[in-house]
Amino acid sequence: MQWTQQANNNRSFRFALIAALGVEIALVAGLVFFSEHHVTPTPKPKVISVQMVHLPPPPPPKPVVKPKPTPPKPTPPVPVVHRPAPLPVRPPVPPAPPKPVLQKPTPPAPTPPPPVTPPPVKVPPSPAPAYSGVRAYGSSARSLVKQNVHIGGLIKRMHYTGRVMVSFQLSPQGGKAENVHIVGGSGNPLIRKAALRAVENSTFPAFTSHMPPHTLTFTVPIDIS
Repeated sequence: MQWTQQANNNRSFRFALIAALGVEIALVAGLVFFSEHHVTPTPKPKVISVQMVHLPPPPPPKPVVKPKPTPPKPTPPVPVVHRPAPLPVRPPVPPAPPKPVLQKPTPPAPTPPPPVTPPPVKVPPSPAPAYSGVRAYGSSARSLVKQNVHIGGLIKRMHYTGRVMVSFQLSPQGGKAENVHIVGGSGNPLIRKAALRAVENSTFPAFTSHMPPHTLTFTVPIDIS
């Protein structure tokens, strides 16, 4: 029973759908037919009536009246102004030439001091061998000369006294002195002569083994009193 009712409902829906489609097709066809066969009425042309009108002739032109020329106004005389004569223009005094700027001479660069060369180191000579007998020989030579001093009578009467320094040389063999001369002391000629005679009259012994084997110079003081 239900199935029969459902079938009837489906059939009714189909018929309604077909009827709606038919109506729409009929409407569309009617619109197309109306648009193709509709005639737009042509408007009637308007008739314009033209009437010729005769205008009156224009009035003659008025004569042009030329304006009277205005007489020129008299020009007032220009007063003559007597200007004073211009003063003579003194030529500009040229400026005094600038004083020459005395530039101080640039002091010369200081000369570098010459390189200081150290003095050569003197190598002391090798010391001579010490001879212990020289000093003792000199003392004995002085005593020997003192024994040979002879004071003359004039020196005694005049009471002359003084010391004379006498230098002389001796060879290793001894004997008489050589190169006898005065190196200082009294200036009295009598005393000086007595001192020289005392050395010349002395005979000296040979050098000892503690003395150098060459000529030596001796200086001895001689007292005259």
